[in-house]
Amino acid sequence: MFESLSERLSQVFSKLSRKKNLTEENITDALNNIKTALLASDVSFQIVRDLIAEVKHACIGQRVLQNIQPGQQVIKIVYDKLVTVLGGELAALSDKRPLNILLVGLHGAGKTTSCAKLAQFLKSAGGQPGLVACDIYRPAAIEQLKILGHQINVPVFAYDHCDALTIGQKALKASAEAGCTVLIFDTAGRLQMDSPLIEEVKQLKTLIQPEEILLVVDSALGQEAVNVAKTFNDALQLTGLILTKLDGDAKGGAALSMKRAVNIPIKFAAIGEKLGDFEKFYPDRMASRILGMGDIVSLVEKAQTEIGDAAFDQIAHRAFEGNFTIEDFLTQLQQMKKLGSVTGLAKWLPGVPTFKASEQQEREWKHIEAIILSMTVQERKNPCLLNSTYRRLRISKGAGLPISEFNRFLKRYQTMKKIFQKFRKADPSQLQGIFQSFHNGQFLSGKKD
Repeated sequence: MFESLSERLSQVFSKLSRKKNLTEENITDALNNIKTALLASDVSFQIVRDLIAEVKHACIGQRVLQNIQPGQQVIKIVYDKLVTVLGGELAALSDKRPLNILLVGLHGAGKTTSCAKLAQFLKSAGGQPGLVACDIYRPAAIEQLKILGHQINVPVFAYDHCDALTIGQKALKASAEAGCTVLIFDTAGRLQMDSPLIEEVKQLKTLIQPEEILLVVDSALGQEAVNVAKTFNDALQLTGLILTKLDGDAKGGAALSMKRAVNIPIKFAAIGEKLGDFEKFYPDRMASRILGMGDIVSLVEKAQTEIGDAAFDQIAHRAFEGNFTIEDFLTQLQQMKKLGSVTGLAKWLPGVPTFKASEQQEREWKHIEAIILSMTVQERKNPCLLNSTYRRLRISKGAGLPISEFNRFLKRYQTMKKIFQKFRKADPSQLQGIFQSFHNGQFLSGKKD
């Protein structure tokens, strides 16, 4: 997500950070590079022009604060402007219940999958969603929605040999009887100039009177996504957007252009293929990711969702208490695997856009797990036993790795334990330092053992 843009911006800020003072000359040079990076990411020219002008106005005449590098000041200014461009504040769904949500969009944007993701998201928040299959044109669309609904245990209202309006009318009555508090309507994919289908969805809107009309947009469309949003908004008066396929979008132009260009808030983002890869769109968090500052808050929320609050609290408690064993670390490692691969986790950490989580680092995790699983339970709970050369050789042989690999793991484990002890009494806001330590290589890469 935003890899290309983030890497370009990182290079700009790295160069600027070497300057002792902010001058109009070096600021202008940096802003020209930022402009090039944004345009290359398919951000609207007008938006880029306005953003650069605002950043320049804020930078010129700024005095460098004590202990703050010039580059850091510019990053803060750019960050604030990016947050504004992305929408400023979280745009939430209507709190009215029952709530009708109409999802629209082009062919292939991911509407049907987004319906299921949104339903699961609302269900996890305590709602009782239902899905309505109004896409009667795409082969197997109704069957796909039924399968997805079954996976998340959400009712799907589908009726054979009916038009979209009849389906919508029947679903309204059936969902009320079923006790649904939120009803999500999946509509047929359409081209923005396809008048008959646009007219159909307008009639469906009139029938169901939705409180929310969300446009599902493929983020890979870039600047074209803005034109799509304008067309649908003119016809339906959209209340929000869902950006899909952000995990595969290296540019990010759609996200950066959308809010200011069409004045419609981005409410959700699909960041992966799994049904759980769906989140609220926080402009400040997204701006942080774009600038390579990470998103620790979202990572913690994801961990709580995937692992569970009780398990998450227990892991956190064990990590920051004085007696952190290898057995505890194995539990953490296995729980972290639920969150995804090294590459997937890396995007949440500070410096992510320039941090290439490679196959080698994926192997690192597998080696670590193999080493730990080759130990006895007593050895995991009492690492002092590992001072024995015989035990080290036995464990290395059991893991199929050289003794040097075991020694490196043990040294990293000891470093990790010291880090947790150091932050045991720290303020929660300081926990980012731990993740930064991992990013710098103290554990994953072994560069700073």
